[in-house]
Amino acid sequence: MMKRYYLYFLALLISLHAVKAIFAQNNNSYRYVDKVVLDAGHGGYDSGARGNKSKEKNITLAIALEAGRIIEEKYPGVEVIYTRKKDRFVKLHDRAKIANENAADLFISIHCNSNPSTKPFGTETYVMGLHKSQENLEVAKAENAAILLEEGHVQQYDGFDPNLDEDYIMLNMFQSANIEQSLGFSQILQDRMKTTAGMYDRGVRQAGFVMLYLTTMPGVLLETGFLSNPGEEKYLMEKENQDMIAEAIADAVGDYKQLIERKFEALSISNNRSNKTVDRQTDKVYRIGFARLKSQKPYGHKMFNGMKDVWHYYENGQYCYTFGHAGSFDKAKALYQKAILEDKIKWKYLKSAEIVEFEEGKVISKTKAAGSGNIE
Repeated sequence: MMKRYYLYFLALLISLHAVKAIFAQNNNSYRYVDKVVLDAGHGGYDSGARGNKSKEKNITLAIALEAGRIIEEKYPGVEVIYTRKKDRFVKLHDRAKIANENAADLFISIHCNSNPSTKPFGTETYVMGLHKSQENLEVAKAENAAILLEEGHVQQYDGFDPNLDEDYIMLNMFQSANIEQSLGFSQILQDRMKTTAGMYDRGVRQAGFVMLYLTTMPGVLLETGFLSNPGEEKYLMEKENQDMIAEAIADAVGDYKQLIERKFEALSISNNRSNKTVDRQTDKVYRIGFARLKSQKPYGHKMFNGMKDVWHYYENGQYCYTFGHAGSFDKAKALYQKAILEDKIKWKYLKSAEIVEFEEGKVISKTKAAGSGNIE
């Protein structure tokens, strides 16, 4: 009984710690998707699920490495971080630690499913949450069982036993602060697994996964398919199909990145409209675009010296930086000319600057700022 009360108290402490960690980060999880952690499930002496001819650990590693390669190729602004790149055992809490210490924006744990029956097939994605069925609980137990292979697991996880139903009460007490984003990405991922990899969609589910519980960013656990189903095991063992699953994961990251950054862009434009310097008679906002970069810069970077209201949007694989905001083209042009006269901003940023017109968070037009019309 004392253990139960201790676990509840521990859950509260960890919940507060995780929420604090979220706000201690740079809040990029809600603005950008620049760091993605790919976690190949199991590894080393933990084989994970076994099929007649396969081991989960090998399939998940192959998919994770290929997914990372595709992400880096298609989305050069995204940094990929792996919890393992070879066949080795990594503790569950260390996997979460890697993601947290790198302030990742998204965590994807890749697995293969199994069932006592050979009939189930298809892909499903889990987010941290309440068990909606006994089946979900059993999946969580199977994946959390890796804890028992860790030396000192009783102390490391404060007595948590992945085989005891009541111990999952502790996990269920903490609903991730990132649940909305996790659910959003999980649906995107399921859609890609169906359309890109051609797999049967078993849907998005919730269950108590220790690893997702310990991470402080949006995260999901992907069950790619069932090794207990002979047909699906054969599918998962073929490199061509592993590559398609990897591509589905990479494309899901791209879709999610675009969605998050468009939402933040729209929010920023909306916030700017409420600023007193914006003409409230128009739904449009004009900014001075001055740089297009392959990698993101913090807003406190020295290159932004002398600029006010620095903000960026993401377009064609580049971070497009702007400063200032105005409610009309002429007012934006006046801001540009004022910047030149004040001489506080380096000329190399102003000589090729553009006046960028936004409407409802979307870029409508771009016009060279130098020599673009007369200002009264």
